[in-house]
Order: sequence, then structure tokens, then C-alpha cells
Amino acid sequence: MMIKKLLLIGLLFLGKLGYFNGCYQTTTIEFEGIQETCYGTLLSKTSETGSWSYSKPIELDAPDNVMQFFREYEDDDHFFYLNYFEDVSGGLLYWPYYPPEEFKVLLYFPETDSFLTTEASVSRYALTSKFKAVFENGTIRLTRNYNYLKLFTNACIRFITGVLSAMLICMIMGKPLKKEIKYYLVSNIIFHLLLNIFISVFSYYNGFTMVEYFMFLWVPYLLLLVLQGYLYSRKTITGSPWFCAFFSNLAAYGTGMLMVDFLPGLYTIL
Repeated sequence: MMIKKLLLIGLLFLGKLGYFNGCYQTTTIEFEGIQETCYGTLLSKTSETGSWSYSKPIELDAPDNVMQFFREYEDDDHFFYLNYFEDVSGGLLYWPYYPPEEFKVLLYFPETDSFLTTEASVSRYALTSKFKAVFENGTIRLTRNYNYLKLFTNACIRFITGVLSAMLICMIMGKPLKKEIKYYLVSNIIFHLLLNIFISVFSYYNGFTMVEYFMFLWVPYLLLLVLQGYLYSRKTITGSPWFCAFFSNLAAYGTGMLMVDFLPGLYTIL
């Protein structure tokens, strides 16, 4: 009963921790084909987001005519300029924290006193929302450009490391017979597969740091300890099943904690 209560509390608060783990929402847009000086911004569906606001002017390091253009620009769909823009002549617009949730892109070319904008708005979709911009018929079309391969690769590395560290202790302490190895292996594979799918999904939207790991990840490991201890005691005849379950999970948990501390890129893509 106590474990169920702890699990429920953990699930309720886990989603909120994404706002307090030090990971900031960002939006990155890569442009191809910009041949002249260009400045860009994200026009927001709302008049405020984070510390950015339509009504709070900020002095930026840019020519007066550029700042004047953005301040005076009026969008036909009533999207707001939030007093922030960047020199994107190099092909990159990076909004460092709390970018607009729904936005349009506006580019200004001071040398020709011309501008381009997206016809339709798009929305942020991840902690680090990456887009690729394509110029078409005088407008800008955005497509998602997230590194899903890296997300998958990171999950595989975490999964393999977790299973290997747990199995190493199982083989040393459990000393299983050949026919018993499957109980150790299958239970660890299923658990670490589900665990790392969850971590990947949570990290995709919120980031995953030592905050989440230390505060809540012990809960599924505790549940696994109980299940594996019971399984090993029923299905194996060698070793010490409960000690084996305890120390194998302790090894996997500790290995994961070291990785999230020293290799945080395996848990959060920034």
C-alpha cells in the first residue's frame, strides 16, 4: 500500500519537475540560402512568453533601422513581436529560453529593405524544438529537424549499460545454472526497455537530469527489486535470490546515476 502511494505521488510530481530541472525550452531554426545581411525573429501568438513581452522594449545591438522595422511591423494574423531578434545572416536563429509556443518566422533584409514571413504558424514540439527553413515562392516553410537518431541511440546506450551492469552482479552473486539465466536476463531486459522508453519520452518534452533521477527513479527500481526477488526465489535454486535482486538493481541504479551526472547528453538533448 505504501509503495502504491509513493508511486502515485511520484507520477503526480514528475511532470512538474520538468520546469525546475534547469532545462530551458529552446527553438532553433536553420536557414539555407541566405546571401545577404538578415535579421530574424519569432512572432508569437500570445503577447507574452516567459520574460519576453510585446510591451517591454529591449535595446539590442543592431542598427536603428532594423530595430525600428521590427517594432513597427504589424502581422496580418495578429502575431506579436516580443522585442527580441537575432542576426541570422549565418543561417541560424536560436531562441535561448522560453520561446513562443505557437509562432511565425519573420526575416528582415536591411540592404534591400524587404522581409519574408511564414504564411502559416507552427508550434513548439519538444524541449529543444529544431526546424529547417525552406524558401518557397516568397515565403518560408518550416519542417521539423529533430535528431531522432540521437534520441534512439542514447536510449540504446542506456539500455545496454543498465542490463549489463545488472547481469554482471546477477552472474556473480546468483551463480545461476544455464537454465536459470533466462529469468535474470528477461526480467532485466523488459524492465530497462520500458524504463528507457519512459526516460526518452519524458526527456523529449522536459529534459531528464539528476533531479528526476535522484528524486523518483528509485521507485521503479524498488518495484523491480520486489518482483525480481520473488521471481528468483521461486524459479532458481542457486545463489541468494533476494541479495542478488537487491545488489543487481543497486548496481544498475548507481551506474545510471553516474551516467546522468558525467554524461548528461545521454539523457537530455540540448
